[in-house]
Amino acid sequence: MLNIKTVKNLLITDESKDGFCFRSSCSQTLKTSQLATEMADWNSSFTEADYLGMLSVMETIVTKYLAKGYNVTLPFGTLRANATGTCSNIQDGFTLGTGNHTLGFLFNANETLAKNVRSKLEYKQLPPDCTGEAKIYRITTLNSDASESSSLSVTAGKTLRIHGRNLSFDITDENQGMFLENESGLTRLSVYNRRGTNVVDVPVPSDLASGSYSVSIVTKPGNTYFTANIDSEVTVA
Repeated sequence: MLNIKTVKNLLITDESKDGFCFRSSCSQTLKTSQLATEMADWNSSFTEADYLGMLSVMETIVTKYLAKGYNVTLPFGTLRANATGTCSNIQDGFTLGTGNHTLGFLFNANETLAKNVRSKLEYKQLPPDCTGEAKIYRITTLNSDASESSSLSVTAGKTLRIHGRNLSFDITDENQGMFLENESGLTRLSVYNRRGTNVVDVPVPSDLASGSYSVSIVTKPGNTYFTANIDSEVTVA
């Protein structure tokens, strides 16, 4: 469900203008494995494994052409890379990774998708004082001397440290916790060294297969589940 809350509009200095604006977040996440399952159940002769393979190939091809600077047209919209940043002189060029020169991605839904989503949208207005939304700011690993490293290439037993806000969760609720996901499925972690509001420390399980994993944390501070994601991926050797 789309959760919508009203917050103070910090960009408005003129009191005659609207002083508040809307911010939204998604309380649930459709994982790749769930997407493949849904597609396989849609009166199709293709299996879940078939769809996972197709999605893997699509990811490879889309990545290839995004890196070439293409607009990539999908059945439901267009995806493209987007360079951002600032410089002091008009002659200065863009250099990815230098200063605030970063690369983002923009998705524009086509009109058919937008129309269908608008007509079926499920949303909930949250109380204005709701501050329980979970956020992940960054992921690091812990060295043997307890210092942090930005390297996310890890082996079994290595401790991951997740920095964020409102990260507390009920470990007895199977829908809450920290999750790792790759093309093989979703893994819910059950052993933690630390479960704080702003920091979570978790060892990499010894039985976790090698590969790259996306990270998410699901919390439920009230009656609503919140899912916090981050673009960084953890690579298990």
